[in-house]
Amino acid sequence: MHTRFSGLWLPIITPYAADGGIDHAALAALAQDRAQHGLAGLVAGATTGEGVLLSADEQEAVFATLRAAVPQLPIVLGVTQFATDAALAQARRLAALRPEGLLVTPPSYVRPSADGVRRHFEAIAEAADLPLLIYDIPYRTGVTLSLDTLRALSADPRIVGVKACGCTLERWMQLIHGTRLSVLCGDDADTFAALCLGADGAIAASAHLFTGWQARMAEHLAAQRLHEARRIAVALDPLIRLLFAEPNPAPLKALLAQRGECRDSVRAPFMPASVALRAKLWDAHQSVATGLEGLTQ
Repeated sequence: MHTRFSGLWLPIITPYAADGGIDHAALAALAQDRAQHGLAGLVAGATTGEGVLLSADEQEAVFATLRAAVPQLPIVLGVTQFATDAALAQARRLAALRPEGLLVTPPSYVRPSADGVRRHFEAIAEAADLPLLIYDIPYRTGVTLSLDTLRALSADPRIVGVKACGCTLERWMQLIHGTRLSVLCGDDADTFAALCLGADGAIAASAHLFTGWQARMAEHLAAQRLHEARRIAVALDPLIRLLFAEPNPAPLKALLAQRGECRDSVRAPFMPASVALRAKLWDAHQSVATGLEGLTQ
């Protein structure tokens, strides 16, 4: 059982076939390719994987495909239900698959009290009996997790980490140095800064692209090679920012489709990336590829 999560994790997309179902061949090929480039593990059925738009059967099928395709990689599955009873049912069903952990989103929209949020996570930990990562993403959920709440939750040995988004410098410092939790950066543009401050790793949608370089950046920082890591971060930054210029994962899927790795398809209410953004993405992709190649010379 994982008790500490670190390194570069890929929140893998869910590719769709022409009939709207899941393209399992594309999913397996994508996972197998990226697994060769320094990933610590995969996260499936969360935000980038459009988890809230997948049926329970589809989420199980995604896991089965990934487990068969990359048996060497740990897989974390997303718990996306916000009614506690529904989240417990989802967690139990996913736990029966024996993933290496669950990524649990706080109850969105209802904006419960701190005590309600704490009890929600504690109940899921008890029901699943697997390592849990808390998904702290207040700009999507409307829920801000206080440091006191996170410290209280960390008393349960099954609640092992937090995927943090929307953090200020002060918040990063508090999470990294003020809790016992593994801290994984969830905002790709902040990955370099978070790792410099001592974060354990990142769950980065942009790691679908130039995966090896992103893993190398993290390795450089772990080895105190700041200059080398910074050069990679600067080269990647223009593309990373464009990937989030419109709602994720539409821009990412558009670029992967241009690379021939999946269909350019998202489920409603997502919309495909705009024509204008597609052109910018491809130009940035080519520019970043050239820039990174220059770092090896």
